Amino acid sequence: MFNYSKYPRFIHLLFTLTILGLISACNRNEGNEIEPDTGPKDVSQLVNPVTPNGTRYQDLVFAEVKATRDVVYGQNTDQAGANVTLKMNIFEPTNDQVLNRPLVILAHGGGFTEGTKEDFDSLATSLAQSGYVAATIGYRLLAGDQANLQTGVIDAVHDMRAAVRFFTKDTQYNIDTQNIFIGGFSAGAVTALHYAYFDQANLATASPTIQNYIASAGFSGTSGHSGASETVKGVINIAGGLFRANWVDAGEPILYSIHGTADPNYTKEPEAINNPNGDFTEGSGLIHPRADVVGVTNTLKKIEGEGHGAFFECDECYAEIRAFLAKHL
Repeated sequence: MFNYSKYPRFIHLLFTLTILGLISACNRNEGNEIEPDTGPKDVSQLVNPVTPNGTRYQDLVFAEVKATRDVVYGQNTDQAGANVTLKMNIFEPTNDQVLNRPLVILAHGGGFTEGTKEDFDSLATSLAQSGYVAATIGYRLLAGDQANLQTGVIDAVHDMRAAVRFFTKDTQYNIDTQNIFIGGFSAGAVTALHYAYFDQANLATASPTIQNYIASAGFSGTSGHSGASETVKGVINIAGGLFRANWVDAGEPILYSIHGTADPNYTKEPEAINNPNGDFTEGSGLIHPRADVVGVTNTLKKIEGEGHGAFFECDECYAEIRAFLAKHL
C-alpha cells in the first residue's frame, strides 16, 4: 500500500486538481462531479450515426467498430518490484479495406495511481468510426512505500514507447507508421508530452532524480519490442503538462491541446514557483507559447473558465480532435 504520509506534495497533487490527472474535477456547476470517460464496455452502445458521404478521418464514416481487448504489448516491473503485464485495447473500423491506417494511442488519467485503459473507450470508438486504429493502453502505476512520482512518469513513458514499438513492428493492424499519434488525459497527457518533448537535448535541465533514472533506464526503457521505431507524428494533450515547458524544441511532433483555463495547472501552480524542483508541471498555457516560439505546429483549444475535467463536457471536442489529425495526415 502506498504510504501517502511520506509524500506531502504527493497528497497535494492528488487532492488539488494537479496536472497529474484527478478524474474528479468539478464541472461548471459548482459541486457537481465529472465522471471519467469510462463509457459502456459494450462498444456497440457507443456507435454514433455515420455521416452520409462523410470524409474519412474527419467524419464518422463507419457504423461498426471492432474492439480487441487485453492485447499484451509488453511487460516490466513496477516501483515495488512486482512484474506487470502491459495490456491495451485496440479499436478499428469493421470491414475496413484500407491497408495503411493512421494510429492513435491513448493513455488514461488518474494521477498515476488509478484509472484503466477502458476510460477512453468512447474517444477510441469515435476515432475508429472515422477510420483510425485507436489503442488505449494500461501502464505502470505508482507502487510501494518508496514510490517516486517523477520516475513514475518516466516508467509510463517507457510503457507508451513499448506500445508504439508494438505497432511499428506489427503487421496485423495495417498501421501507417508515418502517421502515429499519442495522447491522453491528465496523467496520460503528461506521459504523452514527456514522450514527445523530453529528450537528451534537455536532460541537463531535468531534476537530479530524473537524470539519475535516465542514466540507468535510458529514454526507451525495457517494456518490450526493443529496436523497433518509436517515432510519432503528434500529441493530443488533454489537461496535461511538462516538468519544463521549454523542453519543446524545433522540429518535434505537432501538438493539439484541450485545457480548461480555470485548471490550476493550465499554466503553473503557485506552489511550483517556490518549489521549482518539485513534482509540478507547466501546462498548456505555457507549452503553446513555447511551441509558437520554436515553430512547432500546434493548436490550443482553451475552454474558458472551466477546470481540469472540462474535456468531459465538451460536445465538440471529439470532432475537433479528428479534424486536427485529418488536417495533418
